[in-house]
Amino acid sequence: MIQRSIIITIHFLISITMYAQVKYSMSGKVSDTAIGAIAYATVALHNTADSTIVKADYSDTDGSYDLTNIVAGTYLLSASMPGYATYYETIILDKNTVKDIALEAKVEDLKAVTVSAQKPYIERKIDRTIVNVDALLANAGSTAFEALERAPGVSTDNDGNIKLKGRSGVAIYIDDKPTYLSGVELENYLKSLPTGSIKHIEIMTNPPAKYEAAGNAGVINIVTKRNRLAGFFGNLSTNGQRSRFYRSNNSLNVNYNKNKVGLYANVNGGYRKSYQDLNINRYYKNEDSSPSSAFKQNSYIVKSSSNINAKAGIDYYMTDKTTIGASFKTLTNPGMDITDNIADVSDATQAVQRVVKAYNTEEMNFKNKTYNTYIRHLIDTTGSSITLDLDYVTYNSYNDQLFNNIFYNNVGTVTYSDKINGSLPSAISIYAAKTDYTLPINKIATFSAGLKTAHTKTDNAAVYDNTIDGMTTPDYNLTNKFLYDEWIHAAYVNYTTKAGPIELQLGLRSEYTTLEGDQLGNAVKPRSTFNRNYLGFFPTLFASWNVDSAALHNLSFSYGRRIDRPYFQDLNPFVSPLDKFTFYTGNPNLKPTYTNNLSLTHSYKGQINTTLTFAKTTDGINETLEINDGIYYSRPNNITTQYTYGISVEASIQATPWYSINAYTEYDYFQYKSTLYTETLNA
Repeated sequence: MIQRSIIITIHFLISITMYAQVKYSMSGKVSDTAIGAIAYATVALHNTADSTIVKADYSDTDGSYDLTNIVAGTYLLSASMPGYATYYETIILDKNTVKDIALEAKVEDLKAVTVSAQKPYIERKIDRTIVNVDALLANAGSTAFEALERAPGVSTDNDGNIKLKGRSGVAIYIDDKPTYLSGVELENYLKSLPTGSIKHIEIMTNPPAKYEAAGNAGVINIVTKRNRLAGFFGNLSTNGQRSRFYRSNNSLNVNYNKNKVGLYANVNGGYRKSYQDLNINRYYKNEDSSPSSAFKQNSYIVKSSSNINAKAGIDYYMTDKTTIGASFKTLTNPGMDITDNIADVSDATQAVQRVVKAYNTEEMNFKNKTYNTYIRHLIDTTGSSITLDLDYVTYNSYNDQLFNNIFYNNVGTVTYSDKINGSLPSAISIYAAKTDYTLPINKIATFSAGLKTAHTKTDNAAVYDNTIDGMTTPDYNLTNKFLYDEWIHAAYVNYTTKAGPIELQLGLRSEYTTLEGDQLGNAVKPRSTFNRNYLGFFPTLFASWNVDSAALHNLSFSYGRRIDRPYFQDLNPFVSPLDKFTFYTGNPNLKPTYTNNLSLTHSYKGQINTTLTFAKTTDGINETLEINDGIYYSRPNNITTQYTYGISVEASIQATPWYSINAYTEYDYFQYKSTLYTETLNA
């Protein structure tokens, strides 16, 4: 049996031909003639004999639903939504059918609502895994960041970096739009977004061509809720938690829909405080490997921050086919880090010769504003459509640093002290425009294409001065101003089709990148500039096969090529301090990182999914360290070729009508090969 399965699988991947029982699908849109598309409506096909449900789906934000793998026959079609009269119709299904449904609002008062179905926590589609956040009770009252931590295959590290299948380099989207955030700013934004405002999370290790190629580990798209029912709706939530420190997260969401106008707004605010207890041990050796000295450091870091995140928008349904809209989003995130640092410097015998105490503070404020306007036009009744989006995004951050350093000898006498003041303002502007075109060729095939251009401008400054024995002077070794411009022009095509039990999706995206960096220097440091341009092609392939007529077993395969461009701060060649003994400097010669991702998944009843993955990354960017006069200089370099092998098993089992089990386990093997200075590393 095992040998036969392997033969069938190979036959599928090579020739895509086989015999299976033909099944049909039904798709369409659910709408209200007054307000347009209706989201979250339940659409179901029932047996005419006993009314049991054969297939069911929820309508998406555009009102679309899709019922697949249905044996030919006569069924009862139903569509329901609170506030509307339930729709019924007898359907004879003998071919793939497109059926649009119009619901009528109830005129009587709504006495009670009975929930007859609930979405599972995990759903799988050909090109993504969908996590329905509300289906997991543990997500109630938490944040988007915490919901991601509970999602299968997603993890976070102590620095708040998000990993997918054990790999960093994940692009985070909100409602199909890139956040343009990373690091601490992204973490703080996700911690300000309550799960109550999230419809579902889409996890794509190999995203289709519609999405930008950035993000070697894949894309995570967070889809927020929108209420399109006629009338006024709102909800308020508040949450507080206490461990060593206190934190809270609160949100208010309101929607108003009448006639052709939809208004929406949400405000989220919160406060959090956390700590890190960090130990660093460094041991120095002589040429003969005998110990020469040692450095031991403890840093106790207390971080506090607050945030206010608000969004407001309007949708105007001009006609049944055309919708225009605009939105505005703002985020303010002030915070402070306080670090107590104690470092012991020892000789070869481990006797302490010097103690350095540092008291460091950082006051930060991060602000973001996003402006969007769009138009959606349905060209004809077959589903052909065209969209246009225009975005303008600004980020402004301020970081005031204070480093106090006091040196003691081995008997506790102060031998030296200094103070470093730093001011690091940063401004980023992003201009983006994109258009997408969708053309259903027939009932089983769809062609789509799109164009996008984005221009990013950054202006970053670092102003430092030193105070020694009461004398303050500029520090030209650290003071700098860095300007950076980046343009990315992209185009893509995508084609999906079905043939009985087989579903295919093919895509190709191209991106042309050009960048310019200008380090202005200062009174003692010379100016330096660099520029670069490169073209990349990023193919994608998805294939899904229902092995048996009952669709108990499904095999799916995916391939995609991805890119990670160096972050502009990693290109800045100037030096910035992390502490008295550790400095960071960028590398303007960094090249982009490319990854090829492959995966093969077996699904049993859609409940138990086993996935094999492989990825190869070239020109991987990793930290390199140089030691100069006892000072550590950290610099990123393209030094790594990485191979990733993984297997994961994910299960969603409804053990009883009132108890469900969601389990996930994963094993990954990482191999890093690189040349660093005079050494060849194989880890």
